[in-house]
Amino acid sequence: MAEIDMTEMRSMVRKFPELLTKLKIDQETQDTCVRLGDEGISGISIIGMGGSAIAGLYVQALLRDSATIPIVANQEYSLPAYVDSTWATIAISYSGNTEETLAAHYEAVSRDCHTFTVGSGGNLLSKDNSLGEIKIPSGYQPRAAFPLLFSVVLNLVECLMGFDQTVLKDIGSTLSEKAVKWETSSLTPKVMAEDFAGNVPIFIGSGQLIPVAYRAKTQINENAKTMAFFSEIPESNHNEIESFVTENEFHMQPVFLRSSYEDERIRKRMDITTTLYEEEGYSPIRLSIGSSSRTEEMLALTFYLDLVSVELAHIREVDPVSVEKIMKLKKSLGETT
Repeated sequence: MAEIDMTEMRSMVRKFPELLTKLKIDQETQDTCVRLGDEGISGISIIGMGGSAIAGLYVQALLRDSATIPIVANQEYSLPAYVDSTWATIAISYSGNTEETLAAHYEAVSRDCHTFTVGSGGNLLSKDNSLGEIKIPSGYQPRAAFPLLFSVVLNLVECLMGFDQTVLKDIGSTLSEKAVKWETSSLTPKVMAEDFAGNVPIFIGSGQLIPVAYRAKTQINENAKTMAFFSEIPESNHNEIESFVTENEFHMQPVFLRSSYEDERIRKRMDITTTLYEEEGYSPIRLSIGSSSRTEEMLALTFYLDLVSVELAHIREVDPVSVEKIMKLKKSLGETT
């Protein structure tokens, strides 16, 4: 892998495809997962915050229709009461010092859960209180480390559930090829970013693309330092749809993330909602990327929108690496970074 400039977000984001295949779970941890799966666990709680939480949300969405036990993403200081010693937990903190994640992880330890930890160091990896510890390379911004975190968390959960582990090598190669094509297409990441300039994008997804919509929102927030929102269909058809009116004082840019795997009712809802927004004077963007699997589709859209967020940062002339307000908040809380 070519050297990555850790001070430049564009450099980190462009390595997304390669980072997907950089890490593997060690054999000892895999054996532990297989043993636990054979013995039987009641559920899996994936603990994390911010950029580290996204991996859990993606895995939860991907395996929703095939999982035979609950997979719960936990973005809190504490765990639900039902998470007990029959559950496995995976605590993810890129820095290893996220206080909410540490609190929930220590609670899992105190409940005798089957605990696993994923991070680059810090307090999360400093104590021998997990069955499996996966160390991530340091130096990345947590949000740029998503491909690293996703790859190991997905394989951990698949292993615990007795599923075949997804091989991400081919997907990584496909994403690299797509990135080249995007730069010569009519909708390059820069062109998409220009559509967002002066508007507030709202990313709308369904099914496994709901966390992709959420990720896009957070990337615009952190990298471009501007407002963005996300919503999901069908839920938003029961409330949010009423807010898209002609006389709206907000400059909203609807972005519909369309999946090749939409069922008939969702497809119809997406199409009708797009038309209704157009009738009110909005110019919805329909974004879809051809893929050979749901996993590839999620990751391709994520990669593309990550690139868009960096381009928007440059248009706005802001530093996509800097997170001054987040750091100020952590300092005020006395949290170790």
